[in-house]
Amino acid sequence: MKNQIAYIDEFGNNGLDFDKEGVSETFIVTAIIVSEEKLENLEAELEKIRKANFQTGEIKSSKVGTNDTRRLKIIAELNSLDYHIFSIVVDKTKLTSEGFQYKGSFYKFLHSLVDRELFKTFPDLLVVADEHGGKEFKESFIKYMRKRHIPSLFQQSEFRLSNSKSELMVQMADFVTGTIARCYEPKKLSPRRNELLTALKQKVIEIRIWPPDYKPMAYDPGKDFANYDPTISSLGLNLASQFLDKFEESDVPYVIDQCTCLRYLLFHFRNINPETYVTTFELINQIEQLKPNKISMHYFRSKIIAKLRDNGVILASSNKGYKLPSSSKDLYDFVNHSNSYIQPMIDRLLKCRNQIKLATKNELDIFDHEEFKYLNEIKNNVP
Repeated sequence: MKNQIAYIDEFGNNGLDFDKEGVSETFIVTAIIVSEEKLENLEAELEKIRKANFQTGEIKSSKVGTNDTRRLKIIAELNSLDYHIFSIVVDKTKLTSEGFQYKGSFYKFLHSLVDRELFKTFPDLLVVADEHGGKEFKESFIKYMRKRHIPSLFQQSEFRLSNSKSELMVQMADFVTGTIARCYEPKKLSPRRNELLTALKQKVIEIRIWPPDYKPMAYDPGKDFANYDPTISSLGLNLASQFLDKFEESDVPYVIDQCTCLRYLLFHFRNINPETYVTTFELINQIEQLKPNKISMHYFRSKIIAKLRDNGVILASSNKGYKLPSSSKDLYDFVNHSNSYIQPMIDRLLKCRNQIKLATKNELDIFDHEEFKYLNEIKNNVP
């Protein structure tokens, strides 16, 4: 992932007195990730979108405000561009330590969190932030990163502040961050937050919630989805959570890909729709965003999906794709989908065995080996 640029912006403040006017319940840091080689063309297309929607002004979320129809129209236009979104949403109401009451401790925590998540994924990165707005957070973040990420022969991370009036990508980061705030900040929550997240979805690498919370946020499951089963859903989410907790820090490439796949399925379940499937193409595309090379269908199925299931993660599947289960219907879909492959394979094996036994007058039974013991058990239960 060489030559990547992250344009970052933030929403929120360090206040913890949530009854006080202007104190946010979340702090959001968003990075717009673009490839340096594609930047020139991207900015040219972004300038057209700016002129069409903001005339002579900047691309700013505050100029759109609560007009979500206009916001969705702009997102649809931005989706034609080649960029991706990586965001961290901190639920400040769950920061119970007394240390968070102090601005320095609060920002230091945020810096370490963004550092851990963003630079684990993109070790070689140019970070660009707006010098205006929440200047205090950004300047302290840049100082923190410069101390922690000293350029070396193998890692060439750089950091700088920019003037948003002259940098279109920084303006775009402001707009996307403001849109995410409309989906997660209780004091700005949009009644159309599910539509907003669905519109952003194709550009999202990840929206990481901290502290981890796998309860649905963008919908009321009992109200919005007739088939939703809380027991099955909780089991699926908890098993997925346990896997990520166990393997989050792994540096094994295929395990990293498993975590990427699983986080995206969690994002879709929690924020888009727990009843719909994510296509294989969409999952592969998400994984490839964080890799320098393409992956094959065989690799995806054998090293990612199969291994997740081997580790106890429940993944429903059908000809529509994959998902975390939210109902018994999902589980039956998985059984039916698997059976469509398993049953014909067993039938073919049995036919092969019977033909060979006939030809050899029962002298050769290809199931007659210890490693095929389970096939004998299947055979004995087939009419």
